[in-house]
Amino acid sequence: MLPAIGYAIREQNRPILDDPALNAVEITFERADDPLRVTRYVGDMDFDYVSVHALKLSVSSPTPPGRNYLDALKGIAQENGATSVSDHLGFTRDGHNGVEIGHFAPPPFTLPALDATCRNVDIIQRYFGDLHFYLENIAYLFQFQGTMTEADFLASVLQKTGCGWLLDVTNVYANGRNFGYDPYEFIAKVMPVPQRVQIHLAGGYYDEKAEMYIDSHSQPVPDAVWDLYRFALELGRGKVDAVFIERDQDFPDESGWRGEVRQTRRIAEEVEGVPCLVKS
Repeated sequence: MLPAIGYAIREQNRPILDDPALNAVEITFERADDPLRVTRYVGDMDFDYVSVHALKLSVSSPTPPGRNYLDALKGIAQENGATSVSDHLGFTRDGHNGVEIGHFAPPPFTLPALDATCRNVDIIQRYFGDLHFYLENIAYLFQFQGTMTEADFLASVLQKTGCGWLLDVTNVYANGRNFGYDPYEFIAKVMPVPQRVQIHLAGGYYDEKAEMYIDSHSQPVPDAVWDLYRFALELGRGKVDAVFIERDQDFPDESGWRGEVRQTRRIAEEVEGVPCLVKS
């Protein structure tokens, strides 16, 4: 099964969303939730697969997400004909009414955090009903002390809740470099668990001062991430629903946009053994 392939929509890539290599898009909810917008965020374009990516469900918080946020998120999904909704495995606040910390923090990989995360995912999935929910692994710059590995924690959440996995390949690569684990082993351990998978691809850079790889969404997808992507497709053959490329800074020219999405499709076609339908 060839996954649907596309971009996370940014105003800078709208002109190439009709590229024949592209049949999916991801909407970032916080960008689309504009009270002044009177048209659908995807406009009059039709895609085989639309997903809405949230930033503030704060899935690993001690309290569930607020109803107002859920209602608005569901409204954007329905308006744009979305198949799915996703958010990150982490927290952005300590509770529903807590102060936003401005970034994603990883949960402590402990049993109490696992229980809270699974409870919140169950609440989210019941609320969205037929809209599939996917949970994304995040890149982080620190770790809380825990009693299990990140891979074990994530696999347990996916197994206990039955939600999909949004595999951010770049985040796995970044964490592997920064914390000394094998990203291939991480993917191999988690991939057998979920029934449904989405994939994120992005570029970043190594910060010499911080001595860490930063998932900045600001650079072309590097070769090491393309290799991990191919590996993930091979292991997840038959259950990868969609692949989205993310770019938020230092935007490429038109050929750069088209080149990345076409390479994403070429690799998927090679893995699935189908003729390459899109030429360079």
